Amino acid sequence: MVTQITPHNFSNQNHRMQNFINGNKISYGHMNLKKSPDVQEHGKDITNKDKILAGVGAATGVAIPLLAFMKHQKAPNIFKVKYKVQHMLTMAACGNIGGIMMSSIGEPKEDIKKKWKEGAFQMALTSAPLLLVDGSIALCSKSKNPKINNNITKIICSVLGVTIGSNSAAALFNSLRSEKEAKKPKRELKLKDMIANFDDAVAICVLAKIPFADKIHIERALPFIYSICGYRSGTGDRKKA
Repeated sequence: MVTQITPHNFSNQNHRMQNFINGNKISYGHMNLKKSPDVQEHGKDITNKDKILAGVGAATGVAIPLLAFMKHQKAPNIFKVKYKVQHMLTMAACGNIGGIMMSSIGEPKEDIKKKWKEGAFQMALTSAPLLLVDGSIALCSKSKNPKINNNITKIICSVLGVTIGSNSAAALFNSLRSEKEAKKPKRELKLKDMIANFDDAVAICVLAKIPFADKIHIERALPFIYSICGYRSGTGDRKKA
């Protein structure tokens, strides 16, 4: 069967290709560089109040567990704290909660509901990859086979974990959408989203104990990254002015 190529079909295919190249449909998790299509079209303009409240709430949310970790580990300062997956997830969760709660002050219930939905989506895209990465690295470390228990294999397994975890979380959220939400564009993942997920790259280096990461203390960036996570959740229902 031969499909006839019409100007209309060609235009649609070209439009889809442009969307892929330009990332117009990007909507990915806590390090989302683009707003969802629905927010871009119907969201309110972001204000200085939104930015300040979301930023303060997210930073405070991350700082509270970070100071608790520092005290528990008897670290001299926050930059000496050692991180495991539970520490990362706790900071991400508290950052998201702080950003949402502070930015919800004086907001209508409908907007607050959108913020919590965005926060839940971002936490799913934080926790699923991290847990898979942590599990993959643990399995590699337990192996007595040097071809499996090495940094290269750990990184490869971690990248697979991030990819599978992110796509699984996005698919789950799309499947749970209500009839009203089903009429809106789905949350989609693109290659650019994965590259932009700097926090997963840092987590991989920390959990896998990559030598160069330990020397440059890349784990010190985690509190700042998770503060951005919370900020993104707190402003997730806003579009740029």
